[in-house]
Amino acid sequence: MNFQLHTAVWELTNACNANCIHCGSKSGKQRSNELTEEEALKLCDELHELGCVNLSLIGGEIFLSPYWEKVCQRLIQHKIKVAPLTNGLLVNQTNLDKLRNAGINNISFSIDGLAPIHDYIRGVPGIFDKMIANIKLAQQNDFIVGVNTAVSALNLDQLPALYNLLHQLEIKLWQFQIVEDMGNAVNNPELKMTVADLYQIVKQIAKFRQNTDMTIVLTHNIGWFCSFEPLIRDHPFTGCLAGRNVIGIHSNGNIRGCLSLMSGDSTDNVEGNIRQRSLTEIWNDPESFKPFRNRTIEGLTGFCANCKYNRLCRGGCSSVAYSLTGSFSDNPFCLYRYEVESGVKIEDPLNNISAR
Repeated sequence: MNFQLHTAVWELTNACNANCIHCGSKSGKQRSNELTEEEALKLCDELHELGCVNLSLIGGEIFLSPYWEKVCQRLIQHKIKVAPLTNGLLVNQTNLDKLRNAGINNISFSIDGLAPIHDYIRGVPGIFDKMIANIKLAQQNDFIVGVNTAVSALNLDQLPALYNLLHQLEIKLWQFQIVEDMGNAVNNPELKMTVADLYQIVKQIAKFRQNTDMTIVLTHNIGWFCSFEPLIRDHPFTGCLAGRNVIGIHSNGNIRGCLSLMSGDSTDNVEGNIRQRSLTEIWNDPESFKPFRNRTIEGLTGFCANCKYNRLCRGGCSSVAYSLTGSFSDNPFCLYRYEVESGVKIEDPLNNISAR
């Protein structure tokens, strides 16, 4: 079976000016072996040759990369849609002008709660107020502004207030993901929430989506065939796309099926490095990404093995399963599984609409 690369997430640098307690890659210092500018630009060309359509630029903090502007220019020249994600501290007129000149008019900020919680999670006093000011600066420069929120036990009760704030700020896109048990999060147990917590959060998100013109999306590490799945996604979940249509690129050239399949500098789930083999070789190698490309329902265990959705879902999000169990075969954070095993009374947020 041939697999078509569609989306890449590129950690441009591990350097960061924040100290987030939930950071999966333990960002802070630039890696000693990060790609050179020449290597990064060659990688842009390969992504184009492989047919990549969408690319998220993340860090660390992208604006700390010495060649971020040239990477953006090269990707846009190849007509790849670029989505830069920032903690907001280095969003200023100069960097906005550089983005605009590269052909990018969108930018996303990470917001993980209101001021006290956000500052605590990000490890920088006053970062919330600076970020809000820089969101407004981006909007004044006619940028389309999005927000990414990493949900954890520390901020789950702040989502209604954050929803109101983002409306006031006229944010166009709000994306949710959950904090996974890896990287810095492993040593910060106050972040950990239960699947019951997540269930209530997702019901809340479903209500948000029905009452706003803001685009609200969930990443693939949330959900999977609970009774109100149609209310939280515009398109059905079709299983983990790691290594099938998606790749993750590390600042040192390591390639994974998904950047979330990591913890700090662990070499787990690394398929190769572009300094030893080209990205094209890695992508086209039938031995690459085998846990994702060759996954069958026969390899599933526990609840997933007998689930009626397993042919579609294939065990849900690989990174969630791996961070919690060390394997991809059974997923404790499946919301359909929660409904079945807990015997929860199905209370759909809107008129008992069900998935099936």
